[in-house]
Amino acid sequence: MAYHRFHQLDTRIVRIFNTYGPRMRPRDGRVVSNFIVQALQGEPLTVYGDGSQTAPSATWTTSLRVS
Repeated sequence: MAYHRFHQLDTRIVRIFNTYGPRMRPRDGRVVSNFIVQALQGEPLTVYGDGSQTAPSATWTTSLRVS
């Protein structure tokens, strides 16, 4: 909010979840990073829950364009 107060601009706070990109930490515990690390290392892929859940994922560049 400091940016908003300083520049007197209309601002929004966005919390982006399930976003991945080149600087993500390989072992951060998130579904996308776990999937990528397991796939690259030839490990069995973890299925969370019963496998029926869905969640949107996006690259950070897609998230920036949409915002």
